[in-house]
Amino acid sequence: MIKQDVLSFSDVFNKFKELCPILTCGDRNGSNSMMINWGGLGYLWGKFVCFIYVRKDRYTFNFSEKSSMFTLSFVDLTPTIVDVFGKKSGKDIDKFKETNLHRSLDIDNNCYSIAESKMVLKLKKLCSIDLAEADYYTSIPDDIYKDKEYHVMYICEIKQFLIGENNE
Repeated sequence: MIKQDVLSFSDVFNKFKELCPILTCGDRNGSNSMMINWGGLGYLWGKFVCFIYVRKDRYTFNFSEKSSMFTLSFVDLTPTIVDVFGKKSGKDIDKFKETNLHRSLDIDNNCYSIAESKMVLKLKKLCSIDLAEADYYTSIPDDIYKDKEYHVMYICEIKQFLIGENNE
């Protein structure tokens, strides 16, 4: 992977649409990865940030609560990857074995990304907000959270942006 300037991560909407963003939380003692559909990038508190949303009923949630670093790996969007990382739980199967993808350990930050990624964002958790406790000014919570299983939003500083060597 080759280090890039964060500002070169352009055309964000197409990257989220055309590639499969996979969130990985945890460390050498245990981790889990899942596909995300919700997220965003911005500038907050003098930092480039990424907004990540994880439902409390997902297996990844416990890892996200314990982790200080996350990665967001963008891989080719395939039906198998979407099915495994988007619909199956890491407590039941080895998602990497099922998809023939491989973890890549960042020793300095004690976090994993996906070796086959086209792009990786390394993220440092700054804060979390439980959306169950938020004030809403719309009917969206009633429409989206009928089961009352709310997301937690993590605001993370983008510490590093990497691209795969074949994606320059």
